Amino acid sequence: MNYNAINAKIRAMQIKPITISEAVNRICLYIPDRDLRNFIKRVTTSGGGIAYYTAMWKALARLDKANQQAIRGILGAEIDLTNILWMYRLKRYHGIKGDATYGYLIPIRYRLSREATMRMAECETPRALLEEIAKSPYAGEINFSIRKTTPEQQLAAVILKRYKTAAKRYPNTLVPILAYLNR
Repeated sequence: MNYNAINAKIRAMQIKPITISEAVNRICLYIPDRDLRNFIKRVTTSGGGIAYYTAMWKALARLDKANQQAIRGILGAEIDLTNILWMYRLKRYHGIKGDATYGYLIPIRYRLSREATMRMAECETPRALLEEIAKSPYAGEINFSIRKTTPEQQLAAVILKRYKTAAKRYPNTLVPILAYLNR
């Protein structure tokens, strides 16, 4: 598939702000493949819960290899970071510890190992969780001890940065579209 027309449309749409649904409708006019169109529509219409992430992870299998490779890294990191954020919230605001944490997490891991996830989930205090996060592959990207921004703002900034980087790296995939819609 030729992505030149789509990339040109995205650059043109960045000049004048429009709604997400209008942007999706305009972009989907240039995507001939039904699975790719459905993937874009699903990304923008669903929420951010466990069902959303598991459905998106399964939908990756229906995409072509180039899109799978480009999107898997971003979506996997988003899932890992969302799980970290949810563990932090559960420990800090709700006092949930140990096995009770697992019921709230997305059952997909990308760069976090099973052992790292177990260590994070079984931390007794938020401070202990922060120490485990510092040992994780995402240590340089997110730091909940900074008080200038909320954890949600940090998560959104990290994900947006990943989308922008991937959009430059994979211009002939759906990633530039997802980066635009994520903004």
